[in-house]
Amino acid sequence: MAAAMLWAWQAAAPPCALAQWAMGRGDKPAVLDVAVMQVEERGAAAARLAWHDPDSEIWVRPLSDGETALMLVNRAARAVSVDVIWRELGLGEKRATLRVFDVLRRKNLGKIHGGFAHRLEAGACALFRLEP
Repeated sequence: MAAAMLWAWQAAAPPCALAQWAMGRGDKPAVLDVAVMQVEERGAAAARLAWHDPDSEIWVRPLSDGETALMLVNRAARAVSVDVIWRELGLGEKRATLRVFDVLRRKNLGKIHGGFAHRLEAGACALFRLEP
């Protein structure tokens, strides 16, 4: 049953559409993911474009519980690696360490010091929760 529900979610709402909606950037998909809904419901302010280049964008959205939602978007027709650096995005001091949770993969990435790099396939996006 769970596999059928997961398949229905993937067929009806691609991860990028879910991430865009959670960040207030797109229409509400017909089928929703619980973890993504929690990000959208806890939004304390509008998402802001924190960084971009011709191939990728990084969006940041404060959440009501003090966490931050982070969305990476690949606009290129090829895979890219997006560098997320806390200080450059205004997410902490030079030596900041944040706990990172991959919302779409439901994976705790642990405490990360300074930032991280994330590979995105063509046209893909990723959604993370950052906890101080």
